[in-house]
Amino acid sequence: MRHGRVLLKMNFEPRYCEKNVNAQSNSHFGEFIRLTLWLLGIVFVIYLLLGYTAEKIAERLPPKFEAAIAGGITSKFGHSDFPSTQKYLQKVLDSLVSSAEGLPPFAYRVIVVDENIVNAVALPAGNIVVFKGLVSKLKNENEVAIILAHELGHYAHRDHLRGLGRGLVLVSIMTVLGVSGDLPGFISPSVQTFDLKHSRDRESAADRYAMDLFVRTYGHSGGTVEVFKVLAAQEQGGRRPELLSTHPDTLWRIQSLTDYLKLKKYPNGSILPLPKPGVLPFPNDQTVKAQ
Repeated sequence: MRHGRVLLKMNFEPRYCEKNVNAQSNSHFGEFIRLTLWLLGIVFVIYLLLGYTAEKIAERLPPKFEAAIAGGITSKFGHSDFPSTQKYLQKVLDSLVSSAEGLPPFAYRVIVVDENIVNAVALPAGNIVVFKGLVSKLKNENEVAIILAHELGHYAHRDHLRGLGRGLVLVSIMTVLGVSGDLPGFISPSVQTFDLKHSRDRESAADRYAMDLFVRTYGHSGGTVEVFKVLAAQEQGGRRPELLSTHPDTLWRIQSLTDYLKLKKYPNGSILPLPKPGVLPFPNDQTVKAQ
């Protein structure tokens, strides 16, 4: 018995295999976005982990190591540009330190620098730099004390070392990436936003510490919020969104601190005037700078 053969005619129709791993993707832009997001995520996670570790290590540095670090940082602030004004601020600072709790054992000193910057900075090993731009806005001892107490709050919380630790981590990441200067544009905003939020939280904590310390030193809270009203007036017309600022919004700080004082039920008190002539920095009080 013979079996017949059945021939089937098949038509071949070529098709493009979209999921073939050997086929090159046509979406170069989409691939770039995916790689960018992966890189951003990796860098951010590394920064968070190393930053947290650096903070913990930095805040546990023994005072002698912090003093060694301070030498290089504070060398440019070797003397005060306003010695008599500095002497007065130092007297207020010493009074605050004697009442303070939780401060590292440093010889705290204040330095007044002749720059029109409305700011003060807590540098390592108890060196507080107050710029002329801020000093000239202070109208009474209450305002002087709350500014200095705020900087002491940073020492109590070890904020100055935490910031230094995160800065070293950021520089290290930039070095590994082969970046000199700012981080790439797609990484920098995320890192900066996190750092700014972190900084605002530290500033708020230092504000509350300053209020408690002022009351412990002077026995009342009179005039403690007024200095922030002065700062708010200076910001009008040039205020930055809180998201882009290292400090909380000043109007928010005023309301928050007002609520804090009510919560703590701190009594109000008198305003202490500045020594004669009642203006900071004291007139004719300036060292002759080397040419």
